[in-house]
Amino acid sequence: MLLRGARKPWTAWTRWRRRRPFLAGLLMILAGVEMLLVTRIPVELMLYLGVGAVSTLVFSGMLVVLGLVTWFTPNQHVITGSLAGFIALGALILSNLGGLVVGTLLALVGGGLAFSWRPVARPARRRRGRRGRRFRERSGSGPEEVASAERPSP
Repeated sequence: MLLRGARKPWTAWTRWRRRRPFLAGLLMILAGVEMLLVTRIPVELMLYLGVGAVSTLVFSGMLVVLGLVTWFTPNQHVITGSLAGFIALGALILSNLGGLVVGTLLALVGGGLAFSWRPVARPARRRRGRRGRRFRERSGSGPEEVASAERPSP
């Protein structure tokens, strides 16, 4: 009785999460955050160090954006998955071994999951009721006609 009001938002959250590659986007976001946390140095020092440090910011930001795009526009899953894979491989070379390899692995798995995700087709609704039965009876395609059509007449 007390949790009745909390049930509706939870079912809405579950329905939203199941209609998109949620885990893929989450892994991409985690990869970007992990790459950023490995290099916890001030921005001034990053600019002084050059391409190796600045590319960490760029790659981690791109992975976070790709994860969010995967969540909010699931029809772009092929593009975001392949871009996440390319960014992960680029981060392996240019960005502290891609967050000490953990960020690269998270991004590769998330990109692979996004690339291979397919939306689940909903089953077709069946119309039931009096109107559907009347139409079948009028058209002559009821079960009696089908059975008599299969048997040869003597």
